Amino acid sequence: MDGVYIKQLLQDYGLELGYYQSGGAIGFRDQLQDCIGLKYMDIRFMKNQIITACRHQFIEGDVEHWWHEDTNRGIRTRFSDDLLWLCYLVSEYINYTGDYTILNEEVPYVAGETLPKELDERYDVYLESQVKESVYLHCIRAIDRSINLGKNGIPKIGSGDWNDGFNTVGNKQKGESIWLRIFLI
Repeated sequence: MDGVYIKQLLQDYGLELGYYQSGGAIGFRDQLQDCIGLKYMDIRFMKNQIITACRHQFIEGDVEHWWHEDTNRGIRTRFSDDLLWLCYLVSEYINYTGDYTILNEEVPYVAGETLPKELDERYDVYLESQVKESVYLHCIRAIDRSINLGKNGIPKIGSGDWNDGFNTVGNKQKGESIWLRIFLI
């Protein structure tokens, strides 16, 4: 599913786009969240967006926060919640359709250099890797990556969780997110 189709579909239903999406970028979390409501109109859209999201996950379990389909450029971050939206949407899809076969769909990862400790994000070209795994294993990698607990046994916020106002709370890998713990559970 391409970004133009997504933008047009969202505009048709009067939904807003983030500033980077207006430039043609697709947001990992944003698109998955939007699909939750769109399942009532077009369940194929939801399934296709799950597959698209898997294609923008790194083998390490983290994901591109947003990307441009036409240039293969995107941003790798330390956001703690993005990757879990994939799992949430897969469970929503299965609960709504009863179709467990989505878990067996083989989807490649993107490849890219991991972020060094001093960087919170990197905008770069990320190309499809040779590694393909099932949607189920994509979800397992996302969950495993999310279990990054701080000193209080609460998941670390990374460079941000769903509350974008917290984008710098966890840059030093010390901040923890109660919201993320609830979401992870």
